[in-house]
Amino acid sequence: MATATETPPALPDDPVMRILLVGRKGSGKSSSGNTILRKKKFKVYKQNKKHESKLCNAVTEIRGTQVDVLDCPDLLDPDVNEEKLQKLEEQLLSACSAGLSSVLLTVPLEEPLQNEEEMLEYIKHLFDPEVLKYIMILFTHEDELEELDEPLSIEEYLQNHADLQRLVTECGGRFHCFNNNSKSGDQVKDLLQKIEGTVEENRGKFIKHMRRTNSKDKMISFSGASSAEEQSDELQVPEGEKEVRLVLLGKTGVGKSATANTIIGRNRFNSSSSSRSQTKQCQSETRLRSSKQISVIDTPGLYDTELGEKEIITEIAKCITYASPGPHAFIIVIKVGRFTEEEKNTVQQLKEVFGEQMEKYSMIIFTHKDQLEEKKTIEQFLQDSDPNLKELVESCGKRFLCLDNKSASFPQFKDLISKVEEMVEENGGEHFSSEMFEEIQKRIEEIQKQKLKEKVKQFKKKHTEVTRTEWQKIYWRLVQESKHEAQETNIERFLEGYATSLARHEAMLKVTSEEKEAAIAEAKRIGVSHANAVKLAIIATRKLAKQKCKVQ
Repeated sequence: MATATETPPALPDDPVMRILLVGRKGSGKSSSGNTILRKKKFKVYKQNKKHESKLCNAVTEIRGTQVDVLDCPDLLDPDVNEEKLQKLEEQLLSACSAGLSSVLLTVPLEEPLQNEEEMLEYIKHLFDPEVLKYIMILFTHEDELEELDEPLSIEEYLQNHADLQRLVTECGGRFHCFNNNSKSGDQVKDLLQKIEGTVEENRGKFIKHMRRTNSKDKMISFSGASSAEEQSDELQVPEGEKEVRLVLLGKTGVGKSATANTIIGRNRFNSSSSSRSQTKQCQSETRLRSSKQISVIDTPGLYDTELGEKEIITEIAKCITYASPGPHAFIIVIKVGRFTEEEKNTVQQLKEVFGEQMEKYSMIIFTHKDQLEEKKTIEQFLQDSDPNLKELVESCGKRFLCLDNKSASFPQFKDLISKVEEMVEENGGEHFSSEMFEEIQKRIEEIQKQKLKEKVKQFKKKHTEVTRTEWQKIYWRLVQESKHEAQETNIERFLEGYATSLARHEAMLKVTSEEKEAAIAEAKRIGVSHANAVKLAIIATRKLAKQKCKVQ
């Protein structure tokens, strides 16, 4: 079995043709590698079998040219964890450091596109946008064109499939077709000629230029640093990609966690088809997707009868903190099927927690799209649905989407983000905010600033100097760490403030005006204003608890 190996350093006239194969599981990627090598070097898995997540390579000689083929596992496999992915990326960059002649993105004909568009973006982000000049689409299952009722050439087939044509156009019109069941060597010969033409056109192979320390990369000294250097810390934070924060709400068992996984494209949220809730605690995950930092906050069913009053308030506190300074969209998740009594007043109940304006930032996601009646659209389903469901959709500005969380995530993610951005644009380009969110954000920033200052101080004690480039990366990591810690600290203080202010509020009926003022001052000292603490304690806890009693 071929395995990942260390590629020797590149020579100016490196004669090796190095080909990187990328693509999703079941796309014919490994089979195509074997076709090029004319030997079965890469293991071919059945589509429903678990694939190995390691880089493999094998070398052969074709017409006097040494050909090195690298078979890369699916980089967008939702089950690959961050640690494995990071190791795989490092292996990939090392193996390709000697230069790439071509990157072949395998796309099976007669199948809908899945993650191919995202794969292009991923490769460009991992290597460099310049790598796009070396990417070629390798269509597999060419034999299926001959089996059509009216056999078509690949050019004729592409004319009828705009999505495939867009993919080819993005890669500069470069494409090739393989029939991996064919013994003919002409298809390999033609492919290599195209690759040679690409290298010649680009005046050489693609080589990722790694950043190295040089004379222009100024050293920053932490011993006796000037005041200007001390103040430069804030300037080291790189400009981040556009952030989109989404809060998922809904009753137990509707598929919120599965929807969260579909949105971020990774299986990070615990999901199950069981009717019992898998999510007992608020969870937040962030991932770069389509050049945007997508943050998804998955909440437990706030009306779940298994949650006590304190647990409800705890999860509301987490939700507000993780979504700070405010979500771009509240996603109300509803399962296709019968609209239950529990869901009828969803928006009204949530407005009691988040405020009247949340409707303008809300949209509906219907899950279990596969359970729609055959050939029935979600629009047709809504026409025949419960009047209360129609009213709910109407209150959310008729913004809705239907997902199948068992299908490819990227096409559905694009539709969702498009609708979210359209809604944000309608709202003046701003995210949702309220007095409560503004106060929480202020508290988080205050805590973060203190924690960051301490982390920077500790780092400078252990290190006397560092390059400006390295410091930028280190400082940004410290910023992220301090933000996460600030969020967790804020939640703790928030709950302390809630408990204190609730106890004081209960006692206010029997205390003097001086004692009342002292109670308010104590709540403010802990970090939550009296007004918002009581608002959460009274409005959220009591009304949600009352609603739970009705459901029971």
